[in-house]
Amino acid sequence: MTASATVPARADGRALRAAASRARIAAAATTLFVEEGYAGTPITAVARAAGVGVQTVYYSYPTKADLLVGCLDLAVDGADRRDGGVDLAEQPWVRAVAAEPDPVRRLFLHARGSADLMGRAGAVLDLVRVGAAGEPVLAAAAERDEARRRAVHRVLVEASARDGVLRAALDVGQALDLVTLVLGPETWNALVRRGTWSGLAWARWAHRTLLADLAPSRFDPDA
Repeated sequence: MTASATVPARADGRALRAAASRARIAAAATTLFVEEGYAGTPITAVARAAGVGVQTVYYSYPTKADLLVGCLDLAVDGADRRDGGVDLAEQPWVRAVAAEPDPVRRLFLHARGSADLMGRAGAVLDLVRVGAAGEPVLAAAAERDEARRRAVHRVLVEASARDGVLRAALDVGQALDLVTLVLGPETWNALVRRGTWSGLAWARWAHRTLLADLAPSRFDPDA
């Protein structure tokens, strides 16, 4: 084997080690940020929890805001954006929603998948949204996350419209707004993280609420 043939292998090894280090740092930071607060967690504590040096943290995430975005990436996609992972639109539950022919079951699959997503990311999204007011990096991350979730919710709404099970009084945009609100981090954090609900109870509530709000009803004069 020539020297040039070994370069890609070494490069791949370095990339894998860097990805593993970023994941370890983001996982440690997520726990600390959620438990101790974003502002109250120093980078030295993150480095100690991750078992790396402080400079390694800064090499992976140049600012604290970048680190919180890395935590969000890990929660949503399973990896830092730079390291791939399964993109939200390609995750199995989203594919299952798109493939499900029964509109009632499709809606429940979507609510259940959203519960799993919020279970991973709801607390981090709370931190990102609070920090977004004074930090452009976090503001951009919050906007990007909502746009991605809306794109996934659109899969559900457009399937419902296509199948004729969307209330006539609603256009696709209005229905999408409803789904984004009901299945968003605001309701998850209020009912599950700060309340007493289980994730399954939240999914069942969301399912009932969206059925009532989206589906045609004999009591609706516009249905």
